[in-house]
Amino acid sequence: MSKAIRVTIGGKDLTLRGENEEAIKKSVREVNLQIQTLQQSLRDQSTSTLSLLAALNLAERCLEAEDGRNADVVYLTAELEKMTSYMERAWNQAIG
Repeated sequence: MSKAIRVTIGGKDLTLRGENEEAIKKSVREVNLQIQTLQQSLRDQSTSTLSLLAALNLAERCLEAEDGRNADVVYLTAELEKMTSYMERAWNQAIG
């Protein structure tokens, strides 16, 4: 059952609902860190602009991680196919 979790994001108090309170709090910390980092270099921007930029930065990181996972899957699949082929050849030589 989801529960209400009080958080502050970019200086704004919010009540979020979710199953995993620790994951929500970790996500909130990451968003706040992104906003604070942007605030240091873009002091004249509004909180809403900084929030949008933080969301874009986090989305980009998420997509990069997904691309990395996909590349890992392709690599591992190719390596497993090589191993399978090697094992099949070794097996055929052993019984042949």
